[in-house]
This record gives sequence, structure tokens and C-alpha cells, in this order.
Amino acid sequence: MISFAQAQDKLHQLCRTWLATYPDASEPLALSESLGRYLTQDVIAALELPRSDVSAMDGYAVCSQDGEGGLTSQVFTLIGESRAGKPYSGGPLAPGECVRIFTGAVVPESADTVVIQENVERNSASVRMLQSTPFGANIRRRGEEIGAESVIATAGQLITPNMIPLLASQGIAEVKVRAKLRVAFFATGDELKAAGESLGEGDIYESNLASIAAVLRYYPIDLINLGVVEDTPEAIKACLAEASNNSDVVVSSGGVSVGDYDYVRQCVDAMGVVSDYKVAMKPGKPVCFGHIDGAKNGQTLFFGLPGNAVSSFVVLTELYLPVLKYLLNGQRVTPNTQLEAILETDLSRRSGRLEFQRGLLSQDEGTAGRPSLRVSVMGSQDSHRVLGLARANCTIKIAADVEHIRAGSKVTVSVFPWTDLQ
Repeated sequence: MISFAQAQDKLHQLCRTWLATYPDASEPLALSESLGRYLTQDVIAALELPRSDVSAMDGYAVCSQDGEGGLTSQVFTLIGESRAGKPYSGGPLAPGECVRIFTGAVVPESADTVVIQENVERNSASVRMLQSTPFGANIRRRGEEIGAESVIATAGQLITPNMIPLLASQGIAEVKVRAKLRVAFFATGDELKAAGESLGEGDIYESNLASIAAVLRYYPIDLINLGVVEDTPEAIKACLAEASNNSDVVVSSGGVSVGDYDYVRQCVDAMGVVSDYKVAMKPGKPVCFGHIDGAKNGQTLFFGLPGNAVSSFVVLTELYLPVLKYLLNGQRVTPNTQLEAILETDLSRRSGRLEFQRGLLSQDEGTAGRPSLRVSVMGSQDSHRVLGLARANCTIKIAADVEHIRAGSKVTVSVFPWTDLQ
């Protein structure tokens, strides 16, 4: 049995090797459709920002008489106007002249300061300063935010809503992003029935396929649901062969333990390579991953999940999801968000494995008005209990050698990606 950290390292190496073999999974995409995708190349600024010296305020752009110190008790002759989209069209300003200017408008040639409108007294033909204004004030200089040919976004970066204004401001209509990852997934278990079917003695409704789809639908992944596969080596091999020819990653649920009818691991081993088996984590010890050799010498990654609903969910989100995001961005492993929180009640458990207990994370004002995160344990932690999982919004990470944690202690929580603490 390997540690959780060892399993992470081996998974990272497995994915690095796969990415080195298939490095060019990219496609052009309209900026308007690129949200949630990952860039495959740096984006270089084609334009300076601002493109010209522009006003930061509504007021008056003036040409000072001496160009030194501040402007105070001076009268300037008003000779025109500059507004966004319609700059002042006259020649350079002479000392003692000014133009009316609005936020974002181009500062006329030879104007050196913008005086805000609240600090002037104006009549029809002139403007008098009411108080001192520093020389050069209220002007956004050309290129001060973005220089020409500077890198404004990097390969592997996620395109988020707050990036769109930046890219659009450069006139970018299309970006190059990684193609969607193709993930095929299936479950094994003759006891599994689909919703709407009648349950016989010992039967249960299959839930892991829905869980896998629900977690992965948040990401740029094309999901291929292969359903429930009969518990025979022949059926499982046929399913693995189909999946490996049509996907980048195959995820299985069930069949990776040591029971007489757990065939998935041995089938993968016969069709490719199983990197490891059994990870010292709880829930989720029966875990295996590796690759399947497909047609034309291609390889498809394989991630095996245990069959228990909670075990399957925890292994998927804590172990596999970070490397799936690595396959999506092509640059780096992105772990789930980890925070420190105060444990609400005493916690006791048997040591030996890194444990992910389902928890409920909340936020209060804390002391001195500072926000404080608190977490409580969601009752029984048995791997078949889905009610506690449904009510949780995080897992509490407990080191393998820890048996007792007192209430009030700080613990590390791994936050579900969709968690909203508001």
C-alpha cells in the first residue's frame, strides 16, 4: 500500500508522460465561447493601454505657463473640448490655454495637467484655478498599464470572466485553447439498477455514474457515459477497448478491490499497465490507475474508483480531480482549495491512513470583526453514507498518525469546488 502523497506523485508522472506524448491538443475558439477553457499559448499585447495620454477625470486639460510646481490662482483661456471618441482637433496648446476634457478623452498635445472640474471657476471664455493642482496630475500616460508586445495572459491560464475585458480591449476575437478532454466512464456491479427499474433482493440503484458526471461537468470535458457493465472479464474488456479508442481518460467505478468478481484491475493490467493498487487513504483504499494500450499504439489513461458511493466521490475529487485539471491546462497540477478552520467538536478516529472526513464549513464574524472559518463533522463517516456527503461542503484532512483532535484546534479542510460560503 502506498501513501496518498506517493499516489499523487505517481499520478503526476503518469499524466506528465501522457501530455509529453500528446502535446498539441489545441483548437481556436471565439473569445465569446472561451470561458472556462485553458490557453495553449501566451497572449501578446498588440496595443498599448492606454493608446494615448488620456484624462483620468472630468475637468480641464491645461498648458501651464512655467511647467514647474503646482497650478494655483491662474486663469486659462478656454479654446476647445476633448471627449472620448472625439479628441480636440486643434493644434498644440500654448501656455495659458486649456480645453474642456472628459474622463477617457485624449489629452491634447502640449497639455501637461488635468485640473478636476470641482477645482475651477469657469465663465464663457476662461477658467480660473481655485486651488493648487500638482503638475502632471490626473493624466493616464500612454502604455502605463500595458506596454506593446507585453505578455498579458500565459499558456495554461484559465479564461475567467474577469479576463474577458482585458482580451477584448486588445481587439482579440479568437484565442487558442486546449481541446476538451474526452473522459469515458462506466460502472460494474450486477447488483446495480438504473433509476425506474425494480429492485430485487440485494439490488441498489446505481449512483456513481451520476456522481462522476456531476463533478466533471464543471470542466471543459466531453463525457462519454458507457453505463453499467456486466461483471465478466469479457464484458469489461470489451468496454475498456471501446473506451480507449474513443477517449483520453477512462474512469471506472467498482471492480478494483480483491473480491472474486472484481475484474477491472486484472483486465486493465492485461490490456496495458496498472501503476499502483491500494492507497493509504480513507475512504478509498482500493484504488488503481495506469493506462490502456489502444489502437495504433495510442495510450488512454485509466483511473479506477472504488464502488462505494462516498469512497468513489472522495477519490475522484481529492486524488483524481487535480490531475484531470492538469490534463486540461497542460501546465500545472491544480489542487483543490485548502483552508484552515476551527474544529467545532472533538474528533476521534483510528490512525493509519490519511482520512478525508466529510465536514460542514461555515463563516462567522469571529473576534474583532474578522471573518472566522469553522467546521463541524458530518456524523458517521462510513463510506456508504451518502446523506452526510450531500450535506457537506468540504472534507477535513486528518494526517495518518493523528487519532484525536480537540475542539477549537485548527484543521485543514479541502473545499468542494462549488462551495458557496455566503
